[in-house]
Amino acid sequence: MNSNNKQIDNKINHIQQLAAHYNDFPKAMDNTLLNNLQNLAQTFAQDAKNALESNRLLRIGIVGQIKRGKSSFLNSLLFSSQDVLPKAATPMTAALTRIRYADKPSASVSFYSVKEWQKITERAEKVLRLDSEYEQARAQYKSAQTGQKKTAKRIERPLRPDHAEEDKACLELFNMVQNSAFEVSDYLGKTQQIGGEVSSNRDLVDRLHPYVGAQGQFTPIVKSTELAMTLEGLQGIEVVDTPGMNDPIISRGRMTQEFLGQCDVIFLLSACGQFLDMHDMQLLAQNIPHKGIDEIVLIGSMFDSVLLDEYSQYATIQEALPALTKKLADQAKRVVQKTRQQEEQANSGQAYLMKALEKALPPIFISARCFDIANKWADLNEEEAFSLERLNSLYQGFEFSPEVLTLIANFAQVEKKLQAVRDNKQSILDERFEQIIRANSSEIKHLLSTIQADIEQKRDNLLAGDIAQMEEKQSALVKKIESGQIRVKAVFEKQTIQLERNLIGLKNSIQQDAQAVKRIDSQTGAREEAYEVGREESDSDWYNPFSWGDTKTVYSTHYRTVNYTYANVHDAVLKLEDFVLETQTHLYNASSQFLDLDRFKEEIKQAVKDLFDFSDDDFDPQMILLPLGNAVDRITIPSIQLDLEHHINTIREQFDSTEVEGDEIASLRNEQARVVALVIKEIVIEMDRSKDNMLVSLSEEQEKFIPALTKDLYDSVTQLKEDLKNKEQSLASYEKILSQLSKDIVEQSIAKA
Repeated sequence: MNSNNKQIDNKINHIQQLAAHYNDFPKAMDNTLLNNLQNLAQTFAQDAKNALESNRLLRIGIVGQIKRGKSSFLNSLLFSSQDVLPKAATPMTAALTRIRYADKPSASVSFYSVKEWQKITERAEKVLRLDSEYEQARAQYKSAQTGQKKTAKRIERPLRPDHAEEDKACLELFNMVQNSAFEVSDYLGKTQQIGGEVSSNRDLVDRLHPYVGAQGQFTPIVKSTELAMTLEGLQGIEVVDTPGMNDPIISRGRMTQEFLGQCDVIFLLSACGQFLDMHDMQLLAQNIPHKGIDEIVLIGSMFDSVLLDEYSQYATIQEALPALTKKLADQAKRVVQKTRQQEEQANSGQAYLMKALEKALPPIFISARCFDIANKWADLNEEEAFSLERLNSLYQGFEFSPEVLTLIANFAQVEKKLQAVRDNKQSILDERFEQIIRANSSEIKHLLSTIQADIEQKRDNLLAGDIAQMEEKQSALVKKIESGQIRVKAVFEKQTIQLERNLIGLKNSIQQDAQAVKRIDSQTGAREEAYEVGREESDSDWYNPFSWGDTKTVYSTHYRTVNYTYANVHDAVLKLEDFVLETQTHLYNASSQFLDLDRFKEEIKQAVKDLFDFSDDDFDPQMILLPLGNAVDRITIPSIQLDLEHHINTIREQFDSTEVEGDEIASLRNEQARVVALVIKEIVIEMDRSKDNMLVSLSEEQEKFIPALTKDLYDSVTQLKEDLKNKEQSLASYEKILSQLSKDIVEQSIAKA
């Protein structure tokens, strides 16, 4: 252990000395890159000392995008399908949760700091202010359009504010607190301990609801929680349940990154319907830094959703299960291999992560919903019962038993993998320190290579000629770019037109699909119906002459088969729900096709490149290619983000019977049409809002692209002017830095090996 501590100290000193090599050249160095190099010492020390902690727990991180079933997965795996980890009211209220074993249950709840909440409040108020200004401008515009307000000045149509995801998240938290009956300042920056009289895990969970429950009073100001629970499955491990790797709350996202860097094993959850999509891969690369995490377990969640979507392609359940599993596994393999090839070409420094993902293939595909239904067979809630009904409607004559559901759930494979991780705990922990050492060397090398490319470009600019010549070249480049704005504009306009056309087409397609949902077919059935027949019988007694001649009516019960017309309410609701779920799937798939950002960026690059003659010996391609790459990489366009799940509850609330007959059939049809119209209206509103956001973003990116590109070109001239004030000294500085960088990069390559 002393040897390892000495190794940590030596490594920290080494990083600090590395940074010191370049501190003497503040004008030549990029400040951000230099700061990143200096910060590596601190992050390395934290990770390495955590890895060497004696008798420490094996830390398992559960990661994935928001709404990928992480909490459901853990509830099923660790808590026998009990809702110990509640689903957040929204992705904005999800808190990072650490879970470990203890003889007595307890919990610790950490709230946002005063500074963090102040930032959240400021962002929320900015959204409210911009929305208010937009509404005022919109009212003025509408008034001017209708002629109610005469003005000599033409009023431009206002653009709806395009708020950043973090700003929208902050507003949601802010609004939740505004509706609460507690003083926020009493809790900020503090930690709430829950224990004392807690008698069981269930009791602890009940006491946590005000802090982490969907409707919890304090939920919006909770940043993280720590749970200590009496569960044998937690012996020797600590589970970190993250809020989602695309967490819109930046301060909470940084905390997630910090904990992930200290994890020994990562369980990555990705929904089977969009398994390992580009968002998963991007978020992995962005959020799991060079931490030497070698153990990654790939989990495909919500397998039942894929079965419900694609069952009709297979004749039987026996055919569907292996076919779908193979299809998803092949897809995952293609995605990982393609991403690794792209990474190797780009040399982005994520090769280690790609190798770990390849080692994790094939994934384990699971269904927490099927697991819960199988375990709670005799006590299903309404949502679980409905899911079982939907599954039973897939294949005629086949009903899902607990045994089949357990097979589909596939948690036995997860438990087997978890046990293997436990059994291999010591080996994983022993290797973890060495992995961190190697990963740190890799991270340093990647950063030094980035610095090297930056310095080489500055040196080459300086060697290219005097300032007048450089300015002439840069001015020529800028003029050519500005004169060619029409080409760049054409690329943006082409994308805008295509985007609008695709969205209109999809909207029309959804509305056509809705027409079929409105139709409710009546059916003819037969049933046995009882009826009574009366007949007159004598009611006189022989011994009573006064009763002679009296009669009475005697009734007898008979049965007959009656045909009747009815409509099945359950089928109507099922059609509605299928429509909403299919619409959500169509929107997700369509959004990735409507705006292929990578292809869009390549078209912009090509439009700019076409302005120049790369065969001209006097033309230096690097003068335009590097600034062009930087300008294009800054382009960001929001995708369609719709949440249609709440419509399911709207649908269910409308109907409470199983079948209707006679005049009630017409009432059911009217109600079905009303609900479909309501759902379509909301979908169209949400689509229009997404379209507006995307179009506004495209417009803004178009406006700032050329200025951003030309600014990068002018910045290089500014740098050259500074360098030319003392050319020989500047060249000497660059050569000295490059010489030192070459030595340091070789040294890191040796250390990494």
